[in-house]
Amino acid sequence: MKHNSRYVVLAMAALLFGVVSCQQEELRQQETKSMGRIVLSSSDIAVFTSDVVTRATLDNYSGYVFTLNGTTVDGWTVQDSVITFTNNAAIIEAGTYRLSANNDAASAPTTGNGCANYRGQSGEFSLSIGGTTTVTIGSDLTPLTPQNTVLTVDSTSTFSTYYTDVCLTLSGGGRTIAIGKAGDYDEAYFPAGTALTYTLTAHARRDKHLTDISTTSRALPVTLVAGKHYTLSLTLDPESLTPGEIVPIISGTHTGEFD
Repeated sequence: MKHNSRYVVLAMAALLFGVVSCQQEELRQQETKSMGRIVLSSSDIAVFTSDVVTRATLDNYSGYVFTLNGTTVDGWTVQDSVITFTNNAAIIEAGTYRLSANNDAASAPTTGNGCANYRGQSGEFSLSIGGTTTVTIGSDLTPLTPQNTVLTVDSTSTFSTYYTDVCLTLSGGGRTIAIGKAGDYDEAYFPAGTALTYTLTAHARRDKHLTDISTTSRALPVTLVAGKHYTLSLTLDPESLTPGEIVPIISGTHTGEFD
């Protein structure tokens, strides 16, 4: 009798384990069935320059953060869910979305010269249960738009005749960056609207019998506009041989990233 009771208990335990296992498997299947897969179309993202849309390769979205922003799906709102793409694909709950992308963190270092900063979002798309949807971030209608400005320094032929080893130190937004032939970088990125100051150093050429340049801090006479590439051209009055003000010249060329 005791043996029979033991078998009954074991049998009930096995049955209960089987029921729990089936329930867990059913839940897993339901979870799987409720999901879908979104795939980024390519490593090329349409980006905006002041009057044209072009394409720039963004190195497989390195440094980009993707979010599903505030879209209501059957009464459920996605609350800025950050998603991760593996091999340009991600598994998310089925529904209707807009996918946003930005590289804000990568483009705004506390040190260094920074990089181009873009933000944008896809058009609205629907993802079916168990389905796959290809999503394009950026298009002719919804391009990623630049959020910062790039600055480079150049010298007029007159200035270069008398001075060499130019270094322009830009300060603003809690960062200080030296650009130019004697600087640490060739270019520097700053958020649009940042108020910049600068100092300039340059060595006089030996045969010109002039003194080296070392200016005090001055305000940069330009308001930084998003997506613009400013060339800061150093000028010199050959009559007085006094270094003139830095003249910001907006480049008219399109590099595929910035105007």
